[in-house]
Amino acid sequence: MAEDIQGLLEKIHTDGIQKAETEKAAIIASAKEEAARIIAAAKAEAETYTNKAKQEAEASEKKAAEVIRQAARDTVIALKADLLAKLNNVAHACIADAMTPEMMEQLILEMAKTYAADTGSVELLLPQKEQDKAATYLKAKLLEKLKAQPVINLTNDFNSGLQISFRDSDVYFDFSDDALAEIICRFVGPKLAAVIKG
Repeated sequence: MAEDIQGLLEKIHTDGIQKAETEKAAIIASAKEEAARIIAAAKAEAETYTNKAKQEAEASEKKAAEVIRQAARDTVIALKADLLAKLNNVAHACIADAMTPEMMEQLILEMAKTYAADTGSVELLLPQKEQDKAATYLKAKLLEKLKAQPVINLTNDFNSGLQISFRDSDVYFDFSDDALAEIICRFVGPKLAAVIKG
C-alpha cells in the first residue's frame, strides 16, 4: 500500500512537472510571439515616423530652397531698381553739369546748320530756372551767329537741358535732362543688369 501511495505520488509529481513544463513552454512561446509582435509593431511605427520625418525634412528643404531662390530674385530686382534709380539720379546730375549755356549754344548752332533753312525759325524750350543765365546768353550769342533771334520759351517740365524745334519743319530734338537720362539708362541699364545677374 505504501508502495502504491509512493507510486501515486511519483505519478502526480511527474504529471504535475510535465504539465508545468508544458504550461511553461506555452507561456514562453506566447511571450516570444507577443514580444515579436510588439517588436514588429514598434519597427513598423518607427519606420512610419522615420519616413514621415524624412518627407517633412525634404518638404522643408524644398520650401527653404524656394524661399532662398525667391529672396535672391527679390534682392536682385530690388538691387537693380535701386541701381537704376541711382544711375538715373547720376545721369540727371551729370546732364545738369554738362548742359552749360556754351554747350547749348553748340548744339543749337549744329542743329540749325543742318535742319534750319531759315535760321529765324529756331524755337527753344528751356527750363524756367535757366531764364536769367542761359536764355540771356543764348539770345545774344545766337543773334550774333545766326543773324536771327530764336524764339525762347520757358517751362517747368524739365530741370536742365533744352528742346530745339524748327518752325518750318517737323524736326524736334529733346536734349532735356529727362530725355537724355532715359537714353543713358536704356543704354547702361541692361549692362548693369547683366553685371548684377553675374
